[in-house]
Amino acid sequence: MTITDSSTTLRSLINERLEALLPKREGLHFLLFEGAHYSLMLPGKRLRPLFLLSCLKDFSAPIEKGLDVACALEMIHTYSLIHDDLPCMDDDDLRRGKPALHKVYGEGQAILVGDFLLTYAFEILATCGAPQEVTALIAKAAGGHGMIGGQLVDILFEGKSIDWEILQFMYLGKTAALFSAALECGALLSGASDIEQAALKECGALFGMAFQMQDDILDVTSDTETLGKPAGSDAAQGKSNVVTLLGLEKAQALAQEYHQKALDVLPLHCHTIKSLLTL
Repeated sequence: MTITDSSTTLRSLINERLEALLPKREGLHFLLFEGAHYSLMLPGKRLRPLFLLSCLKDFSAPIEKGLDVACALEMIHTYSLIHDDLPCMDDDDLRRGKPALHKVYGEGQAILVGDFLLTYAFEILATCGAPQEVTALIAKAAGGHGMIGGQLVDILFEGKSIDWEILQFMYLGKTAALFSAALECGALLSGASDIEQAALKECGALFGMAFQMQDDILDVTSDTETLGKPAGSDAAQGKSNVVTLLGLEKAQALAQEYHQKALDVLPLHCHTIKSLLTL
């Protein structure tokens, strides 16, 4: 089996398990679960759960040991996308080439579906046998010192000029934290050494920085059909990013620099993870 085949197989496992974990769409509150299914099962890269499961594969650990943890990560990521798309946040109408959840079900339900996915992710973590350290890592990455904190800074500095220190804080929080947690949790579940765990944590953070830079670059250079979400949305909302700070050419160079740093710190035997580290 090639590495590409392996990633495809892991993605299929993730999708199947996500379907199995979601509650049945029934009861007076069935629309909550219907909305969760709509957003969660839109075609996506599944990078964060793939990072975690690829770590298990590269360390020859059983995939089943981390499958539910990986799915919880994807639920947290999906919740963040639902909330990001809301009019009070990024105000985007498209996600993965389809109408954003709030355009289909309304803003109130979109907020509640996001809330459900976040809390349900931690219900899964609490009941799947995940070590407490893994749950704590994910909680920190998703919380005020991670994703939520980074998103707040993103909102606070709309229409304002920023420096690199602010931009780095924002990127590390809203994007890199969850990538870093995915690899660090994978390392913990795999029984990797302390040195390997630290390297994978750093790799995730560096790649997350590069990934967010590339996302902001594509917002300028690509189109809505290719992206599956509105192009040019940052400029339309007066948001600062690596392109507005450095210019396109320097932003592209910096994204490649961080990408290379991520590859450089990755343990040599982690070939499956390496195959995912593409911009």
